[in-house]
Amino acid sequence: MSAHFSLSGRPHTVIGKPLMKRANETSSLSVPSKKTGAIEDSVPILEQGKIYFTPIGGITVPRQESEGALGLNEVISAIRPIDSLHLSFLLDFQFLISCYPSQLKDKPITLVVGEKDAKKLRQNSYTYPNVEVLGAPLPIPYGVHHTKMGIFESEDGKVHVIVSTANLTTDDWEFKTQQFYYAVGNKMESEDVTPTSLFQADLIVYFGQYRFLLEKWRNLIKRTDFTAVADRLVFSTPGNHFGVPVERLGHPRLKNLLKEVFPTVEPMLPLERCTFIAQCSSIGSLGPQPINWFRGEFLKSLEANNPSPANRPAKFHFIFPCVEDVRNSCQGYMSGGSISYRSSVHKRQAWLQVWMCKWRSYRKRRTLAMPHCKTYVKFDHKIPQWQLLTSANLSKAAWGELTVN
Repeated sequence: MSAHFSLSGRPHTVIGKPLMKRANETSSLSVPSKKTGAIEDSVPILEQGKIYFTPIGGITVPRQESEGALGLNEVISAIRPIDSLHLSFLLDFQFLISCYPSQLKDKPITLVVGEKDAKKLRQNSYTYPNVEVLGAPLPIPYGVHHTKMGIFESEDGKVHVIVSTANLTTDDWEFKTQQFYYAVGNKMESEDVTPTSLFQADLIVYFGQYRFLLEKWRNLIKRTDFTAVADRLVFSTPGNHFGVPVERLGHPRLKNLLKEVFPTVEPMLPLERCTFIAQCSSIGSLGPQPINWFRGEFLKSLEANNPSPANRPAKFHFIFPCVEDVRNSCQGYMSGGSISYRSSVHKRQAWLQVWMCKWRSYRKRRTLAMPHCKTYVKFDHKIPQWQLLTSANLSKAAWGELTVN
């Protein structure tokens, strides 16, 4: 008998600790070794390690008030890339190229989508000889390339990383509640390929999953100093995985990272338990009982070294738009195309209903902009411990499932 791990998606995730933390908390892996904050004059509007919202409107309709939000065109204009890499699930080339200022449209741009979508994208971008389209190999028939990520090299010697929840389409960047994470490093002259940070090591390993497809970008990451980045990356690749790789992908990887960052602490008192708040845009088949996969695998990974008492299991609040939320949204029922949960699936897992909460975002004025972002946050004593921003929805396909043969 052998244990293996099954995944059908390729989500890419960033995990970080919030600024607020318990006084007695220690973590050597998440303390930056350089001063963080606003990046230098070349990109004054982007901050190291910050999570941004995307705007509401601004492309086909007037932009609404979106405090602190940035559109893709603003990000690209701020970075001014001399070389770009975009990885996405859905990609509208005309939208993407419109986000580049005219003086940057002829710079090298590499696009990565799933194998099956590469041919059409090449046809749509053939008038731009500077654009290269690559198809990510998907080893299983139902596998998808779900990563939404950008790497940009700028003329000032910096390498910029964007991990996003938005596909490269007008719809995703204008009418949805989306988020993206930003990090930046300095390109090094030295050819020394020893990783300078765990964040850099994570990127190198992930790009290695593409085999030789992204070797140019993998080498660039190897020559970039990311010591100012304290956050970590969680990723998965489609297929059946055996042995050691199981611990490096999906929710087992998240569990291992949390064990590193949050070592075992004193057991919680009998009346104490942690709380998780999650939100995503799609729900898969989780099993007839929560113990099957949800509590049996997934929640155990979220708790890592610090589980709640056996008689006081962790609280879980799951935010997901209801039909009324979709109908009243800025796009009406059209926004439901990005929100997936079959009624037939729900009938088989009615236990999830008691944990579900409606989508509301009054403070950010985003209640009418349906969420496509995916976030997972742990609270302990009402204090946020960590936040996960990801393209991974609540499903076995996204996070993986352990099976025994």
